[in-house]
Amino acid sequence: MYEIAICDDDSVFAQELSSVLAHWFAERGAACHVTVYPDPARTLSALERGERCDLLFQDILFGEEKGLRFAKLLRERNWDLDLVFVTSSEQYAVAAYDVRPLHYLLKPLRQPQLTEVLERFLERRAPQILSLSTPQGTVRLPVTDALYFEVYNHVIRLCRRDGSESSWRGTLQQLERQLPAGRFVRVHRSYLVNLEHIAVIGRDRLKLSSGDIVPLGRSDYANIQIGLAAFDRRRRPLG
Repeated sequence: MYEIAICDDDSVFAQELSSVLAHWFAERGAACHVTVYPDPARTLSALERGERCDLLFQDILFGEEKGLRFAKLLRERNWDLDLVFVTSSEQYAVAAYDVRPLHYLLKPLRQPQLTEVLERFLERRAPQILSLSTPQGTVRLPVTDALYFEVYNHVIRLCRRDGSESSWRGTLQQLERQLPAGRFVRVHRSYLVNLEHIAVIGRDRLKLSSGDIVPLGRSDYANIQIGLAAFDRRRRPLG
């Protein structure tokens, strides 16, 4: 189920948007739960309590740019949510781009623009499944769960985000042919890393979002930069 929040002091608009969202997701067979907050302070309090939010519709105004300041705070704290600004003014459109919103919608909302945003959200959030053929059978898991692969002496070792591992015989070349394009990058002659999980790039090693450290080959540094640039472009907000 997708958790969606609406932060807007216009209660009529918020309730109407909530109904539209529930209907839109239901038509596509996707479950969602919508919570309405009247101001950024209550939204922040909910997030700090650990309430999950996948998609936030945020009024950018609230007087004195409070909506924009709140959005910057969300990014500073690295909460994993997609942000859509809704407002009656185009005044802050340029400033809003700095906090990487999924989109910027003007009131009254028009269905084609809202649909475009929601389809982009589903595309980003829907789990991609990795299917790998091994001598023992097929290994299936969400792409985001795969941290990295290590290949040594013709044995492939898959390290997952939850700390578990799988291994089977094969070569790096065989593995690369099975992986989705643009999601994994070779960072060493024996390692393929999920671009999504690269947290820190050092001189001779990478730190992943899990805290794992993998070696970085000198000749592979450019591969990472190119791969990350392309990966970030695919996740860039709608223009």
